[in-house]
Amino acid sequence: MPPRQTRRFRIPLTLAVPFVLAGVPALLYGAAASAAELRYYEIPAGPLAERLNRFAAQAGIHVAGDAALTAGKRSQPLDGTYEIEQALNILLEGSGLQAVPTRTGGYEVRVLADGGAGMALDAISVNEVAEERTYRASTSAIGDKFETPFLEQSQTAYSVTRQVLDDFAVSDLEETVKFVPGITVGNSFGGTQDSLVKRGFGNGVDGGVLRDGIRTARGRNFNSITTERVEVLKGPASLLYGMQEPGGVINVISKKPTYQWRGTLGGQLSSEGGGSGYFDVSGPLGGSGFAFRLIGQHKDEDYWRNFGVNRDKVVAPSLAFESEAFSATLSYEYSDYSSVLDRGAFLYEGHAVGDRDHRLDEHWTRIEGHRQYASLALEYRFSPTSRLRFNYGWNQDDSSDFQADPNAYNPETGELRRRFRSNPDIERSRNYAALDWLNELELGGMRHELTLGADHERHDESNGFFHQGPNTWGFDPESPHYGDLERTEIVNLGNSQQRSRVRMLSVYAKDNIHIGEHWILSLGLRHQRFRQRDGQGIPYQIGTNVNKIKNLPFAGLVYKMNDEFSLYANYSESYKPNIVEAGTGVDGGSDPEEGRQYEIGFRYDNGWLSGLVALFDICKENIQTTETVGGERFTRAVGEARSRGLEASLNGQLGERWNVIANYAYTDTKVLKDTEATEDNELVNVAHNVAGLFLSYDLPQSVLPGSLRIGGGARYVGSREGDLANSFELSGYTTYDAFATWSLPDVIGKKAQVQLNVDNLTNKRYFISSGETSNRVSWGAVRTATLSASVDF
Repeated sequence: MPPRQTRRFRIPLTLAVPFVLAGVPALLYGAAASAAELRYYEIPAGPLAERLNRFAAQAGIHVAGDAALTAGKRSQPLDGTYEIEQALNILLEGSGLQAVPTRTGGYEVRVLADGGAGMALDAISVNEVAEERTYRASTSAIGDKFETPFLEQSQTAYSVTRQVLDDFAVSDLEETVKFVPGITVGNSFGGTQDSLVKRGFGNGVDGGVLRDGIRTARGRNFNSITTERVEVLKGPASLLYGMQEPGGVINVISKKPTYQWRGTLGGQLSSEGGGSGYFDVSGPLGGSGFAFRLIGQHKDEDYWRNFGVNRDKVVAPSLAFESEAFSATLSYEYSDYSSVLDRGAFLYEGHAVGDRDHRLDEHWTRIEGHRQYASLALEYRFSPTSRLRFNYGWNQDDSSDFQADPNAYNPETGELRRRFRSNPDIERSRNYAALDWLNELELGGMRHELTLGADHERHDESNGFFHQGPNTWGFDPESPHYGDLERTEIVNLGNSQQRSRVRMLSVYAKDNIHIGEHWILSLGLRHQRFRQRDGQGIPYQIGTNVNKIKNLPFAGLVYKMNDEFSLYANYSESYKPNIVEAGTGVDGGSDPEEGRQYEIGFRYDNGWLSGLVALFDICKENIQTTETVGGERFTRAVGEARSRGLEASLNGQLGERWNVIANYAYTDTKVLKDTEATEDNELVNVAHNVAGLFLSYDLPQSVLPGSLRIGGGARYVGSREGDLANSFELSGYTTYDAFATWSLPDVIGKKAQVQLNVDNLTNKRYFISSGETSNRVSWGAVRTATLSASVDF
C-alpha cells in the first residue's frame, strides 16, 4: 500500500504575525483599568447605541448587549469627570435600561428589573455581544422577525452563540449542529454542500440554510470568520420562509459593523498541514452616523486523507448607518474556493473496501468556483413600537466539479469500477426582497405584536454540458494506484442543459396576542403563489411546469407559568414543489409536498441557564415516487412519511465559571406510503438517538498572567439507515473534542489569545453520512489538532 502523503508545514503570512505577538513573554502583561478610575467625558445626547459605543471606546471597556434594546432610543448628554458606572448610569437615564457588570470586566446592557420595555425588535445595526462568555441566548428572532424572549417563543428555536463557535473552533455547519439536538448530516455531495437532516427531513438542496434570513443556493454557506451566531428553527417554517422541508431552517447571522473601534489579526495552523489567516476591522466613520466593517481570510489547508487541499479566499466589506429614526446596512461577501470532493467509502455487504486513510478517487477530484452574497437592509422607525423594514438579498454560486465516481465492486478480483463525471458549468442564484411592518399595538385591552409583510423570491439554476466517461475497472482499493482514470469528456445528453426556474410571491401576517399576564396566542397565515419550470436534456425537454397557490396557516399558544417556566404548543405547515425529470410521465398530477406538525413543549430560564423539552409529530404527504411500467418511467405524488420524537436541551452557566451545553433527541421515522419495496422502512441518515454534552471552565487567576479557559465534550449519534431500501446501516459512534484558551489582556498594549483545539480525541473510525447509496458513504475525520492565535488592535 502506498505511504500516506507527507504533510506540508506552511504558515501563511497573515498567520505568522499573531503567533509572534501572542508568544511575547507574559512579563509584558499589564493590569486592566479600574472601573473606579475617574475620567473626563464629553459626549452629547444622541442615538443610544452609537453613544454607548463612543463611551466604551473612550473608557477602554467592552459594553455588550442586544442592539434591539437600544434601537430608537436616545442617550442623555455626558459632560464631566465620572467613574465608569456613574457615566453609564447617566447615559442610560430614562431609557428603561441598565448596565450590569460582567465577570469578564465589561458591562452588559439589560432591561431594568422594574422598567417597561416594549417589543424588542431586532435592529439592523448590531452591537455584538463580544465579551460575555455564555452559551445561552436570551432571545431569538428566527420565529417572529423580531427579538422574542426565550420563555415567550411559541416554536422550538435554538441559538449557537459566538462563544460556542469560538471555543470549539467551528469551521462548518456540520460541526455547528453538534450543539443542537436532533440534527444529523445528509448527502453532502462529497463534503461540498450543507446537507442537514432536521427532525428526519432535509437534504442539500432543500433551501433550508439561510443567510441573515435569506435563502441560499446549495453549497457551503458558513464561514466562522464572517458569522456572528447561528439560529435554528425546528418544524415547518413556511409561514415566514416560504418553500421548505417540514424539519426546520438554519439561519447563519453575519457580523455587522460596530460603532466601537476594534480590529483583530489572527489565524490557525492544522495538524494536517497548512492553515489560514484573517483580519477583521470595524469602527465608526467620524461622527457621521456611519460605521464600516472589513473582513478578509486566506485559507490553504491540507485534507485529512492521503491527498487533497482546501483553499478559500474571502473578502467581506459592510457599511452601516444609524440615526434616531433610520437604520441601514449594506453588505457584500466574495469567496473564491477550491474544495475537496470526496465521495468517501464504498460499502460491500456492509463493510468498507479499502481503508479510511486512502481515497478511492483521483488527485484532480474537486469542486472549484466563486460564491457571492449581497444584502441591503433598511429600517424606518415611526416610533419605538412601530417600524417599517425592507430587506433585499442576492447570492450566487458558480462552480465546476470533477468526479472519479466508484460505482461497482468485484469481490473476486478485489477491483473497483470507476468513471469520470463532471458538471463544468454550474450557475445557481437566489434573489429575495421583503417589506415588513412591525408593530406593537393595544387593541381590546390586549397587547399585540403584529407582523405584516410581503416578499418576492427568484431561484435560477442551470448547467451546461454534463460529461461522463466510460466505466473503467482495475482500481485496487487495498493498494491504490492513482492516475489511471482518464478525464474523458463525453457529453451525456440526457443530463445536460439542466434548467430550473422558481418564482414566488407571498403576503403573510403573524400576531402574538398577549392575553393577560400569562397567555400568548400566536396566529399566522401565508398566502403563497409560486411558479416552477424545470427541464433538461439535448434536445431540451420540460419536466416540471406548475403554477399554484398555497395557503399556510400557523397557530401557537404560550402559557407563562412564572418568570422562569412556560409551556408552549403549536401547529404549523410547510410545502415544497415536486420536480419531475424530463421524459418522465406524470400520473395524477404533480402536487407539491406538504408537511404539518403538532408540537408541545416546556421551557425554563433563570437568566443564567435555559432549557426546553419538546414533543413533536410531523407528517409529510405527496412525496414523489417513481416507477417503471412497461419500460416507461412514471411519477406519482402519493408517498407519505412521518417523524415523531422528543428533544431536550440545556444551555448556559453552571455557576460563575462553568458553561454547559447538553442535548438529547429521540427521532422515530417511518415511510407510510410508497412503493412496496420501501413502505414501512425508516428514512435515510436519521438516528433514533442523538446526544451531546459540552462543558467549559474559566480557571481562577493563577501563576499564569491573563486568563485560562478549558473545555471539551462528547457527541453520540446512533445507527442510521444508509438508503431508502434499508439495505445497509451506518453504525453509531461517539466522538470527543477538547480545547484550551490562554488570553492575555495586555501584551505590548494589545490583547492576545492562543487556543488549541483537538477534535475526535480518540481517533474514532466512523461514518458521518450516506449519499443514499452504498458507494457514497462519507468517512468521519481523523483526530485533528488546530492551533490558533489572534491579536486585537
